[in-house]
Parts: sequence; structure tokens; C-alpha cells
Amino acid sequence: MEVRTLVLGLFQTNTYLLVEEGEVVIIDPVSKPDRIQAKIMEEEKVVGILLTHGHFDHIGAVDDLAELYQCPVYLHYEDYELTQDPQKNYSQTKKIKLKTKLSFYDDQIQLGHYRFTIHHTAGHTPGSVCIEYKDALFTGDTLFKESVGRTDLYRGSSQELKQSLRQIAKMDPDIIIYPGHEEQSTLAHEFKNNPYL
Repeated sequence: MEVRTLVLGLFQTNTYLLVEEGEVVIIDPVSKPDRIQAKIMEEEKVVGILLTHGHFDHIGAVDDLAELYQCPVYLHYEDYELTQDPQKNYSQTKKIKLKTKLSFYDDQIQLGHYRFTIHHTAGHTPGSVCIEYKDALFTGDTLFKESVGRTDLYRGSSQELKQSLRQIAKMDPDIIIYPGHEEQSTLAHEFKNNPYL
């Protein structure tokens, strides 16, 4: 398993390419679809796009890449309204409203040979998720290295975030976390150093 990281956009958001056995899953395609495409080899096949939540700085390249690769795009249904309203996803200047048909997560989803476990971790947004595959957890804006996502945006909830963090606190400490912003970490490091956990 290989994880390729691109840091894109105004808020330096992480787009991740999960690559294994010639299949690619794109997680949170921020912006600049040409730069994302350039990181995917000609012989590799994109089997899906997964979104951790619906804010503009995580979805900006969805429509272009979904059309290019003709692949499914997954989101938690609670964040669907964010993808359809620039006011609610905070893209007032770019006016991002996804046109792509979106699929909604189950607890487990299969894309190509990948089988992902989806953890609903509301708080930053009502439909925030953490995406687990093997020893990797893509946490979006739920959990950062030594911090957590803000809850003062549209439909954020500090109470729901606390419940989500309790869920994460039960996971294997050896899991590597790949957050939506800044550098990766491990749950073991977070259990010791993150005041929110």
C-alpha cells in the first residue's frame, strides 16, 4: 500500500492517493485536478473518490476527476447539503456546487479490491467520516496531529465531536492517521499528546 499526498489550495489541504495493486482511490480531491491527475500513472486505474466531509476545501476537484475517471464518489448523506450550497460549504467566491451523482456510505464499502470501514465522526460537520483501510485512518478535519477540527462552522457540534473522539479512542494505537491538514501521525502519539483525546 502506498499513500501519495498532495497539499493543495488556500488552506493547504491534503489530497491523498491510496495506491495498491494498480488501483487508486482519491481521498478529498481539493483543487487543481491536473496536478492530481499528474500523480496517477498511466497504467493505474482510479476506482473511486472518497470524501471525508463536504467543505469546499475538500471537494473542489470532484466534478472534473469524476468525469475524467468515470468512477463513483462517496460521501456521508448528512453532508450532501453542503456539497450543493456554496454558502454552507464556504465557497462563496468559487461557488462550488457538485454536479456529480454522489453515493452514500455504508459502514463498509468495496471499491475494486479495497474494502473500507467508514466511521461516522460527526462534529466538524454532521456528515464527517474517518476512512479506515488496513493500518491507515484518513481523518479529514475530525482529528489532526495534536488537535481537532473546529466546530463553529455550519452545523458543527462540539458535543458530537466529543462523542466521535471517544469512538476513535477505542481504536488500535498503531493506526497511522492521515488528517485533512498538516502532517500525519499515529493514534499512539495522539493518545499521549493530543489534549482532546
